[in-house]
Amino acid sequence: MRRLGRWSVSAFLLIAPTMAGAQVRPDSARPPVTQDTAARPVIRTAEDSARDARAQARIDSLYRAKLADTIKAPLTHFERPDQPELSTRLRFSREQILSSGAVNIADILERVPGVMTFRTGWLAGSHTANFNGDFSRVRIFLDGVERDAVEARNGGVLDLDDVPLWGLDEIMVERVAGEVRVWLKSWTVRRTTPYSRVDIFTGDLNTNGFRGLLARRFGNGFSLQLLGQQLATQTGRVSAFSTGGTATGAGDGNQQLFEGRIGWARGKFTVDMHGTANARDRDPQTAREGFTNLPAFKGSRREAYGRIAYGDSARGLWTQALVGVLRTRLEGIAGAVVDTTLSRDSVRARTQQIVAVGYRASWWHASVVDRVRPVNGTAYHAPAARAGIGNAKYQLFGYGESRRLDSLRQFDVSAVARPTSWLSLVASQSQRTPDDTTGRAATTSSRAEVALRFRRLWLGGGVIREGAITYASPTILGAPAAMLPTVETTGVLASARGALYKDLSIDVQAVSWDVAQYSRPKLSVRTELALVSNWLSRFPKGQFSINARIMHEIRDPVPFYWTTNGTAAQRVANDAQLVTGLLEIRLQSATIFYQYRNLTGRAYEQIPGLTMPPAVQMYGMRWEFWN
Repeated sequence: MRRLGRWSVSAFLLIAPTMAGAQVRPDSARPPVTQDTAARPVIRTAEDSARDARAQARIDSLYRAKLADTIKAPLTHFERPDQPELSTRLRFSREQILSSGAVNIADILERVPGVMTFRTGWLAGSHTANFNGDFSRVRIFLDGVERDAVEARNGGVLDLDDVPLWGLDEIMVERVAGEVRVWLKSWTVRRTTPYSRVDIFTGDLNTNGFRGLLARRFGNGFSLQLLGQQLATQTGRVSAFSTGGTATGAGDGNQQLFEGRIGWARGKFTVDMHGTANARDRDPQTAREGFTNLPAFKGSRREAYGRIAYGDSARGLWTQALVGVLRTRLEGIAGAVVDTTLSRDSVRARTQQIVAVGYRASWWHASVVDRVRPVNGTAYHAPAARAGIGNAKYQLFGYGESRRLDSLRQFDVSAVARPTSWLSLVASQSQRTPDDTTGRAATTSSRAEVALRFRRLWLGGGVIREGAITYASPTILGAPAAMLPTVETTGVLASARGALYKDLSIDVQAVSWDVAQYSRPKLSVRTELALVSNWLSRFPKGQFSINARIMHEIRDPVPFYWTTNGTAAQRVANDAQLVTGLLEIRLQSATIFYQYRNLTGRAYEQIPGLTMPPAVQMYGMRWEFWN
């Protein structure tokens, strides 16, 4: 038995491997692997070598371009103004300007409490703005050069349609108690890689527009920027969204604008030149029966400046010298309405020489500026001084100016206090003193505001007081020339701004006066509800963003001094409500936008007798390239 057991174990050990091998099924789908002892030769043709060389050349070119793309010193800019405000909401970056839905600077100024804008029509119409009823108290500066209103038919009021937005880097609104100064900073490219942008849009009332931008910095610090625009609304053709057409006498027209900037910057030195050429024409606009028709317009405005600068106005010592030139032309054209101003000199020109010097430290700044305007052989100086002191919690600002051409001296003092994270206070007072030869009385304006933070919302209120003043009627809008006296008035300010929920925010600004004045309603309210998000949880690289806004404007009836049936008297533009919707979607560097003005389609007027267009839709695309 013991021998039989040994033989059984030996037999099992011999048979087990065979049985195990028999239970493993071979992979019939996999062919046996054979060793290729002889390597197959690779045959390359001349075409393959040339293709590889081209691909490698492209890779090397991109690599060299990436290495060569450097950031150069920016062209200098004029000093930043002081902003006695509860927040930074009146400071607009380039991205905020483009995403605001504004077609011109009038849309930006509507966000300023106390500023009232007026339009005679859609894009081709005249666009103006006043502050507390006075059109002369809204002043606009481009890189420190004031944009003078010298046109033969504008009556000293600047048409805001002549101020392009899409070539700006920043807009800062300096609102003091007595006036509003709008400071525009030209766009400056800093990278040596060429930059270009194309805007295309179309819409109702046969609105069609095209813009192109091209810019580049070079290795030696030289900068080249070119911008162009073609814009038109055409009379008597079918709308893009309806079967009706625009009527004759609707004030349609077109605009061609070209802007260029060249310069050189290295270290603290900057030399640059900037020029704008704007040509516009507009059809006559027929008013309702009994009101004054708006005459046709055809003209041009050309502006340019040259500058030499040393230092950075944001820190340390700086100085600048600028020479600006301006030429406007009003051309006579045939139309249904005879324009009596054509009998006068229709070409107006003016120069402006500016010298500025200042110093800015971490807690104080001071500067002096002198603007000289030669008019009819007489040099009119406008010296101004600015100073400020403070820290993150408390600031005190002062500004004084003597404008000899306007026979006016003005002094502003403002203070801002943010003692805690939930409290903000602002106070401002302005004194305007005309020369004795004008016969106008001195006046004082005051403003005080306070805001409290409740969670993510800031709730504010304040008081504004205006002394009795006299100002000119807006002849640019068709009003007869006259000096309009007003009485002392007091207004109440109310505001609410901040986040409602996540990326959804609100901005409400309201002004209520105790009495309506010429060109100023008793009540005006502007509300904006915005959803602005990059949706980083879904697109962490930032290749997507959405910008959706609803804007609602309310204004009470506005009294005007107007000509009706040949007789000048006070007339009232009826109360108006306007709802505007905006939707923008950005994918990488392309932004698609859609805008709908007057969503309700309600008929309204901003000028007595001139009915504004009904619902207007506009859509298009902005596309940026770095290549």
